[in-house]
Amino acid sequence: MTRDGQPASQSVPNVDLRGFSYALTPYLRKQEWQMERLQARMTGLQHSLAQAEHALQEQEASLQAHAAQMRQAMHSRPDPLLHRRGLAFLSGLHARIDSQKQEVQALRAQKADLQAECLAQQRSIDGLLEHRTQALHEYALEAGRAAAAEADRDWVGRLAMRQQLREFRVEQSE
Repeated sequence: MTRDGQPASQSVPNVDLRGFSYALTPYLRKQEWQMERLQARMTGLQHSLAQAEHALQEQEASLQAHAAQMRQAMHSRPDPLLHRRGLAFLSGLHARIDSQKQEVQALRAQKADLQAECLAQQRSIDGLLEHRTQALHEYALEAGRAAAAEADRDWVGRLAMRQQLREFRVEQSE
């Protein structure tokens, strides 16, 4: 591992990366914006789902409370007309609960679909980021090679100048 946390096999020469320009940056930004929109939709959907589940729990608790109250009323003073009205009310509560359960199931299905979209979008972004990292690595290697070649040319040039300087000194001393 290098100091910057990269594996030694992927470390890049210490070069100036300011000249690096990733051609797919606009597309990457577009993908990130789409991901942010998906995440915003997911947040709204999770909020709606939480509200629907809470409403379902309240309706089920209400059904239980009304059923217990009706049982207690039938034991204390049996009234067939009141019992029929109570059963109709409980039947209406059951219908609302069934409707709420369908809504919760639909929201859960939407959430699963949206999670799949988010996962696909994240994979796309991850692929672009990996490609960008590879392109940056290649750029750094090429910049390092160019710097090394320039240093070699400079050294060879200086070597020739040193040789000329030595010859000049030898001529001067003669």
